[in-house]
Amino acid sequence: MKLPVEGWPQAAGQGRVGVVRRVVLLALRDLRLEVRDRAGLLSILAFFAVMLFIMALALGPEEEPLRRAAPGVLWVALAFGSTLLSTRAFALEVEEGTLDDLLLTPGGKEWIYFGKLLFQMLLLLPLAALALLMAAGLFYLPLERVLPLFLTLALGVLGYASVATFYAGLLARLRGREVLLPLLLFSLVVPVVLASVRATTGLAEGLPLAEISAWWQLLLVFDVVYLTASALLFPVVMEG
Repeated sequence: MKLPVEGWPQAAGQGRVGVVRRVVLLALRDLRLEVRDRAGLLSILAFFAVMLFIMALALGPEEEPLRRAAPGVLWVALAFGSTLLSTRAFALEVEEGTLDDLLLTPGGKEWIYFGKLLFQMLLLLPLAALALLMAAGLFYLPLERVLPLFLTLALGVLGYASVATFYAGLLARLRGREVLLPLLLFSLVVPVVLASVRATTGLAEGLPLAEISAWWQLLLVFDVVYLTASALLFPVVMEG
C-alpha cells in the first residue's frame, strides 16, 4: 500500500502558508502511521525501561550514587532512543517507494526535513517526559523544578533530533543505515548531550536558575546552528 502523498504538490505556489501546511501534513501523517503501528513506540519505551532498570541495578541501592548518575543515564537513554526513532522516519518512505514522490513535489525540499523533524519532536517529547518519570522513580531524581526540566528536555531533544533527521535522510537508501547512523551522529551531538546533562545535573542539585541558564543558552546556540545547517544541506544531499 502506498503512503498517502496526494495534495502536497497542490500546496506549491501558496508561499509560506503552503510550506507550513506541507510540513504539518507530513508530520501528522507519519505520527498517525507510527501510533497505528505501535511497534516502534513500544520498542523505544521498552528500551528506556530496560536500560534505566539495568543501570539502576548496576549502581546499587544507595540513594546518593543513583541521584548523581541520573542525568547522565537519562540522556544516554534519550540519545539512543532518538536514534532508534530517527531511523524509522525515512525507512517507511523507502520501503513504500514514496520518498521519490516527496522529492518530486514542486518547490524547495526543506519542508520534508522540517516535516520529519516535527514528527520526531511530537513523539520524542512525550517519550522523554516518560523517561524522566522513570528516572525519577529509579534514581531518586527530584522533580520539583518540572518546568525547567522540561525546558532542558525540549532544547536537548531538538538539538539531537535536528542532526539525527538530517543523517537519517542522508542514509535512507543505504543498506546498514541502522549501523552507520550512530557512528556519524554521536560524534557530532556530544556537545548537546553534555550541555543537557550539565543542565539537568544543576537542576537536580538545586543550583540557581541563573547558573543553569548558561547551559540553556549553549543548547539554544547548538539548536540554531544544527537546525540551520541541516535545513540548508538537506536538499543538496537528497537531490545529489
